[in-house]
Amino acid sequence: MEIGGKSVMITGGCGGIGLEMGRLFAEAGKDVVLVDANIEPGAALARDNKRIKCVRCDLSSASDIEQTLGGHAADILINNVGISPKFDADGNRIRTWTMTIDQWNTVMATNVTSFFLCTKVCLPRMMDRKFGRIVNIASYAARIGGYQAAVHYTTSKAAVLGFTKSLAREMAPYGILVNAINPGRIETPMTRDVPKELSEALIPQIPAGRLGVPKDIANVALFLCSDLADYMTGTAVEVNGGLYVGP
Repeated sequence: MEIGGKSVMITGGCGGIGLEMGRLFAEAGKDVVLVDANIEPGAALARDNKRIKCVRCDLSSASDIEQTLGGHAADILINNVGISPKFDADGNRIRTWTMTIDQWNTVMATNVTSFFLCTKVCLPRMMDRKFGRIVNIASYAARIGGYQAAVHYTTSKAAVLGFTKSLAREMAPYGILVNAINPGRIETPMTRDVPKELSEALIPQIPAGRLGVPKDIANVALFLCSDLADYMTGTAVEVNGGLYVGP
């Protein structure tokens, strides 16, 4: 398996899945930039591997993306950042009828608009080189309507799938392939904001018999950026242990 290009940008790179993807791409010989609002979780990885660099950026802010990431355009872009607020400041479940426009907009800015803006940062480099790989991390929530997630998260992930398909058609003539991954229930800090028993209650419904781990997603991202996937674009790969097997 060979992976083209020299550089990789991973948004949400200092979260559970992002760190594992960064490690694998660095092991594959790529220069990796992990972009996140909180870069502390990636500091140890960056210290241990000189191919990895952490860049602090508020991915919910269009101006911060434009000002911070302009010099970090990469041959491979993994749009991985995502937030899934489930409770308000008082600890109440966020419901559609209680959700504020600010809550809605923050999720959309982070989970959708950042994908668009970070893609724009990298496209000129990719188009100039006639090579690029973009992997957008969506969610099986877009397929089933969510498990514990609120409506803004599920809606944002459905938007990511539409973005992937449209961008793939537009960019294929330039040698740029665009695909998505729909993770199932993955054991990361983001999924630990509900009681552990709620996640474990899902296990009997998963034919593989376990929750996913970050490496399950990172391995597929690596594959999609390799020569083994040179004829794949505009698709979403379901990585969920059989939890969702629909079309």
